Formats: sequence, structure tokens, C-alpha cells
Amino acid sequence: MGKVKQWAWDEAEKAVDKIILQVKQNLITKETAKIDIMNVQNVDLCDIDEFNVDEVIDMELEKA
Repeated sequence: MGKVKQWAWDEAEKAVDKIILQVKQNLITKETAKIDIMNVQNVDLCDIDEFNVDEVIDMELEKA
């Protein structure tokens, strides 16, 4: 994988993690998180799309 692609993937993962942390801290709702995650640049590199974003959020919340 190219360095630029790896960087983009890492940045997208960091952004998604930050949004999920806000849900865990009850700062935003799951619906707001869903919208925010779908607006993250290069989120597709993390294999997150409109069809599985709810599942990703729920899985992360179960880990808490």
C-alpha cells in the first residue's frame, strides 16, 4: 500500500474513533455520529459505508 493511501486510511480511522468516543461520552447521539462518520474524508478506506455504519457504531459501543 502506498504511503499516501496508508496516511489517508490512518486519518480516517482516527476521525471515526474520535466520533465514536464522543458517542461513548454521551456528547453526541448515534444518529449524529452516523452522519459525521459518513462525512469523514476517505472513510471508504476503512470499509465503512451507509449500509454498515450502524453496525460499526454498535460494535464499538459494545466494547465500552
